[in-house]
Amino acid sequence: MGRARRIVTDMTTVAQVRLTRVDDEADLRAWFEVGAAAVAHDRPGDPPRSWAGLVSELTRPWPGRDVERWLARSDGDAVAALRLALPNRDNLSSALVECEVAPAQRRRGLGRALLAHAADRARTQGRTRLIVEVRTGGPGDALMRALGARPALRDQRRRLPLPPADPAALAAMEAAAVAASPGHTLVGWTGTTPDDHLDDIARLAAQMSTDTPLDDLHSEPETYDADRVREADAASVGHGMVPLVTAARVGVDGPLVAYTTVFHRAETPWHASQGDTLVESAHRGHRLGVRVKLANLARLQAHAPQVTAVDTWNADSNPWMVSINEAMGFRPYDAWTEWELDLV
Repeated sequence: MGRARRIVTDMTTVAQVRLTRVDDEADLRAWFEVGAAAVAHDRPGDPPRSWAGLVSELTRPWPGRDVERWLARSDGDAVAALRLALPNRDNLSSALVECEVAPAQRRRGLGRALLAHAADRARTQGRTRLIVEVRTGGPGDALMRALGARPALRDQRRRLPLPPADPAALAAMEAAAVAASPGHTLVGWTGTTPDDHLDDIARLAAQMSTDTPLDDLHSEPETYDADRVREADAASVGHGMVPLVTAARVGVDGPLVAYTTVFHRAETPWHASQGDTLVESAHRGHRLGVRVKLANLARLQAHAPQVTAVDTWNADSNPWMVSINEAMGFRPYDAWTEWELDLV
């Protein structure tokens, strides 16, 4: 596709709507409830939104981005919610947008109006594009097409039911991975990153921003150091998410060259989310990805045996990680697209 059209909207099609920035607890609660209702309606199999996590995010924001929240009201009722994230360390030309419209208020032009407002706010911060991720076939999909957006990255969520359907197959996979990587040993932790691994995790996290397939998505390399890793850990734990990490290192005390992370929230005991997985390029071909992921799955089951589902997202253009996840038992759950809208 060519360049996306500049977003325009006829605000007169959205009757009696007032957009205000969320700045008190009543607005925040209304903003949260709009999003929670949208998730429950559109994706009933998803974990519910976390009010405690949202409140904690206000006092301990995610590092590397500033966030604005806007609430749309009609006749005093909350009808739509906008979240605009502005990266402040890397990718300074982009703004990340999430729009939620209350199910009963759809097809009134609210989504288009929220995106127009997000575009105006982003322009004031010098941003040249919006990035919007929507579920394929969901309410945002048709809107992005109508606006002339570019589908920049297509990915799919897969879900792993637990306990595993075939533990013997997983054991055989793990044995083969151990045999293929005799020069590496594993180390793991639950919670914040130990001090002696901070620099290695920072190095690997930076590589994650360049090595992951991104197709046509505009994304610049991200810079990480020990302090940024500490900030991310503190935010995760502060928001009620426990990171569980397994890494591979050279020998018994060499540098970390692969890692994987899973997040579990006690508030949603049945569910966990797969985070980053990376193997440094010089150490690929030894099945380290398989090895760390299987070891970390065992760590998760020991930490939270009540978990019955783990979700992971993979770009369609990442057949290597997709093949590992499929072999572990992950199966397609739904599809997503990251769209880009030009602001110039």
